[in-house]
Amino acid sequence: MALLVLGSVIASLYGLVFYVVVGHGRLRLIGYWLVALVGFGAGHFIAGMLGLGIANIGELRIVEGTLVSFTSLFAARAWWR
Repeated sequence: MALLVLGSVIASLYGLVFYVVVGHGRLRLIGYWLVALVGFGAGHFIAGMLGLGIANIGELRIVEGTLVSFTSLFAARAWWR
């Protein structure tokens, strides 16, 4: 449970920071938040399936989740332009 909460908080912060830097309307805030959550979760899940763990916080694969989250955010920004 703590893993889910910590991952959600971190991903939400990534979405918020990306929105503050990029901007473009309130609906994009919700979109960036969802993309960051899904991207972070996907990165964590894929790293777990592959057995990767560069810098974990407990069982949370923070580096892999961060990389996929930001890659997803930049892809979503390019898609929505």
